[in-house]
Amino acid sequence: MKMNYLRWMLIIYIVLGTVMGISFSLVLDQFIPIPEQLFLFFMIASVFAGALLGSVNYLIYYYFTKRFIRHVNLVLNAVRNGDLSARTTFRSGGMIGELNKNINKTLVNLERSQKNILHDDLTGIPNRQALQQRFLEGEESGVHVLLFIDVNEFKRINDTYGHVMGDEMLQSIAALLHEAVKGSGHVYRLSGDEFVILQKIQDGESADELCARIHHAFLEPFHQGGHRIPVSISIGVCEFVFGQKDFVSILDEADQEMYIAKNSRKVRLQS
Repeated sequence: MKMNYLRWMLIIYIVLGTVMGISFSLVLDQFIPIPEQLFLFFMIASVFAGALLGSVNYLIYYYFTKRFIRHVNLVLNAVRNGDLSARTTFRSGGMIGELNKNINKTLVNLERSQKNILHDDLTGIPNRQALQQRFLEGEESGVHVLLFIDVNEFKRINDTYGHVMGDEMLQSIAALLHEAVKGSGHVYRLSGDEFVILQKIQDGESADELCARIHHAFLEPFHQGGHRIPVSISIGVCEFVFGQKDFVSILDEADQEMYIAKNSRKVRLQS
């Protein structure tokens, strides 16, 4: 709040208190006659009491308003820092209560909109925009690996079982990838049948071992809609340290490695 606003509020409260004090002395004299020699003293006392009451009311208003604004600012700072789950917990009725309720409704809608923007509609996992934001949020220490995953011959699944079944398969594949790196990596859907896994290289596990673990998860066929559907994937790998390469370069390098892996698989199948 600006100081000139607070000064005006103080003046208004004191003026109102003063007017109430004068009115009280004049009205009271109509019902209880006050000796003329004491009337001036009584009016001055009433004005002083009214002004004092106005000042006390202002202090209560000031404290309550500053406390509410401080609380709202803490919530808004949390939102600016990326915590869209922050909510105001200030309990009050009237206009302040209505304002508090509207702030929380706005934050709920903002959180939903942000989730919709950063998550894939079909699979519910983070999308390409969420992956880009991860790179923009700041550097993280240590060596990371980005795995570019493509589902081999996914078009055949759509052609054989239909696009509805294809969508269900993508959901199952996303769930399987998420389970394969649960607690250690993050899964993103780029588009179509392309996924990305971003993970920090942990002690004792190399990028090759991580790829082998993910390939192993796809050894068993999927049981979808009464069908037994085998699925294989091709993985491109790019190891990096945040800040040394930009997002596009890292993604492109992993994409190129994925095509090399896919082409070598075709050669093996043909031989």
